[in-house]
Amino acid sequence: MKKIFIPFILFTLASLRGFACDVCGCANSGSYFGLMPQSHKSIIGVRYNYLYFDTHPDSKLLATKETFNVAELYGRFFPFKRVQVMAFVPYRFDEQVTSAITKKNSGPGDITALASYSIFNGLMDGESSSDFTHSFLAGGGVKLPTGKFRYNENDPLQVANANFQLGTGSVDFILNAFYTLNWKKWGLSTNISRKFNTKNAEGYRFGNQLYGSADLFHTISLGRLSLMPGIGIYGEYSAHGRQNDVILDITGGTIINGSAGLTLFAEKWMLGITAQKPVHQKSASGHVFLRDRLQVQLGFLF
Repeated sequence: MKKIFIPFILFTLASLRGFACDVCGCANSGSYFGLMPQSHKSIIGVRYNYLYFDTHPDSKLLATKETFNVAELYGRFFPFKRVQVMAFVPYRFDEQVTSAITKKNSGPGDITALASYSIFNGLMDGESSSDFTHSFLAGGGVKLPTGKFRYNENDPLQVANANFQLGTGSVDFILNAFYTLNWKKWGLSTNISRKFNTKNAEGYRFGNQLYGSADLFHTISLGRLSLMPGIGIYGEYSAHGRQNDVILDITGGTIINGSAGLTLFAEKWMLGITAQKPVHQKSASGHVFLRDRLQVQLGFLF
């Protein structure tokens, strides 16, 4: 009897978690670009994102803890004077812990490539000696299905959850805009993005998304070093997902995070850390709660 009962419980838990939010640390999560100052320079670097979620925290049967660890190689380049190209190549280590079992998933994630046109850029236009400079870029890009999206809902040892996959399994399209303002030692960096998701081979389509951030920062000169503390806000909205063209009411949601960070510049090198805490959230009809989000990045400017 015990041999029958345990697989039954595992299957029940997997089925109840079959659909979760589209707003998360999952492969469909919006990109937090963070502070990327000196908008006229190219940069190549690595960054690490950590996200921690509680699902059904008040339920002894359904309570789940999920952590998403994403290591990412990223770059920003200017193949032409006013054309900016950015690319993000992630590798994911994800874990889901329930009262019955711990499930892990790791491997390459979905690659994103973006291209933007610099409509105006004070630093590129020779205004670097002015107390006031600003820049505005607009463009778009594509997210490629390089991460694995495949699971068996009838296998209790797998995470039967579209959001716990390494990729979305679909080619998705992005429109974005970046605006940066600098006045003496102060600056404001903003961006907004709209993501349009398509249906993958398994008939699942994540909800379209709108996400963006605004960060206020201040530069402190320390000899050959510069220190840049900053505070800001990040928001993300996702519409309901669809399975075989049927709307999944328990998917989608909204999250707004407050953020604080510190970036150190040493000649051509930069090292930054940003922490986020939610100030408002409603994901998966209020069943999923973001607890922490952390980003650490190391970059080389050239």
